[in-house]
Amino acid sequence: MPLKPAYGYRLRRQQHPVGVRGGPRRAPRGYRLPDAERHQIRARYDLRERQLVRALVAAAGQPGDAAENLAGQLEQRLDALVHRAGFARTVHEARHLVAHNTFTVDGGKINQPSYLIRPGQVIQVRPERQCRPQTVVAASGYAEADVPPYLEVRPDEFTATLTREPRRQEVPDLREVALTVAPG
Repeated sequence: MPLKPAYGYRLRRQQHPVGVRGGPRRAPRGYRLPDAERHQIRARYDLRERQLVRALVAAAGQPGDAAENLAGQLEQRLDALVHRAGFARTVHEARHLVAHNTFTVDGGKINQPSYLIRPGQVIQVRPERQCRPQTVVAASGYAEADVPPYLEVRPDEFTATLTREPRRQEVPDLREVALTVAPG
């Protein structure tokens, strides 16, 4: 059956043969982590594989040590800082609270757990959400010794401020993980 020229052009431009959908999945290019380290990081920060790959590519693109950049970038996420500040008991609970508009960053509502906080920005529990059971229970378990040095927390005001970028050896979850970022 003869085809019009436009259809022939479309068939030639197809990436896969007729009747075959999709194709082989390609591994992400750039840098990668060994499996054991990747699983530990994903579990501790409650990340999906794609989120970790994006963070890894962004960290490798910055100047300096890629492992140090990755640790800093993972720790500057809003959900991780909410957990470190003591406003949530786990990172998973912090993701849930952030997604339900419990926090503001410099006065603006943020509902993305992956939002990267810059040094000097203030995280605050919204005033109408301060009496919720999850926030009250987490804030009551607040301990001064648990707060990392790059975070300034005022539990009576329900605020936390990122004072500087975190270094890898200061991050509690990454102390015993040997990050070896290799070109892949």
